[in-house]
Amino acid sequence: MRVQPKTIMCAIDFSDFTDEILAYSIGLCKKFHAKLFLVHVITDVTTLFEFEHNETSIHAETLHKLHIQNARKAFEGIVKEVTIEYKIVIGKGNPAEEIVRIALKEKIDMVITATHGKSGIKRLLIGSVTEKLMKTIHCPLLVLHTWDHDFIPQDNYDMRLKKILVGCDFSQDSKLAFDYGLSLVQEYQAELYMTHVIKPTEHIELKASDYINVIPGDYRHWHTADYFEVQKKVTEENRERINKLRSRLERQLYFMVPEECRKWCTPHTVMLTGEPYKELIRYAKDQEIDMIVLGIRGHTLWEQLMVGSTTDRVIRYAPCPVLAIRLMDANTEKSGPS
Repeated sequence: MRVQPKTIMCAIDFSDFTDEILAYSIGLCKKFHAKLFLVHVITDVTTLFEFEHNETSIHAETLHKLHIQNARKAFEGIVKEVTIEYKIVIGKGNPAEEIVRIALKEKIDMVITATHGKSGIKRLLIGSVTEKLMKTIHCPLLVLHTWDHDFIPQDNYDMRLKKILVGCDFSQDSKLAFDYGLSLVQEYQAELYMTHVIKPTEHIELKASDYINVIPGDYRHWHTADYFEVQKKVTEENRERINKLRSRLERQLYFMVPEECRKWCTPHTVMLTGEPYKELIRYAKDQEIDMIVLGIRGHTLWEQLMVGSTTDRVIRYAPCPVLAIRLMDANTEKSGPS
């Protein structure tokens, strides 16, 4: 399924990296002939003073108006060189919630934002706008790093993607992510890299001493060599089973690419073993990947708070932009965040 976004939102916070993020957004809009929505959200400070005296609330409202004026002035400066169709939207409230609301209202096909790579207790207790968007946004979310990344030239906005990596776990989310990745490959005539990460099962190889607990019988007359002989046989059986699994999964990866697409696209398929986010990041660095495309899968609240999803961790540490695709049901898409 060919995917062609026609409306792209660029979420701007007027940081030092605004020009670079804007350049990336314009580059994508030019490639897909899409309309650009420039969005800035002002945090609603009036709620902080709602329990105070009326005079204090008036000062808060005055401050809010000043923020709007400054935002409009800042936008006037950055859109001077924008030659494509665009619309400026200034929101008020919680940044993540407001971005989702605007995206639904304007029927946005893709949202582009940036992460500053925060970590530690602040991230755990507060969370970033990007993390919240990952859990609520109805459309693809393209996350750029404001650190350690070479953005596209701002003079011609000629965005080039040479290598695109799609992570596949064969879920509905990854199928949708694959469709987006293949469309980008076709649009940019890029190389397609497809990978599936096998997370090894705990205790896949039993120690020699473990056989006493799993094999009935009298072990008093066994020698050390007997234990290692049994271990060797089981290890070989596991290796053969894993190799068969890898071959089958790699074949599934290859045939995800429609036959008509294989006429112009030769996919690179690879099976990795280990912790998914670590292996994806390592492989992306080794292959000098320009963009990673991943689906976002649901997780329990505990996993979201204490562990984080594979996509979240890849976004945090990836050496390139990450396009996160979240499969939403019809009711969620219509209603938006609660």
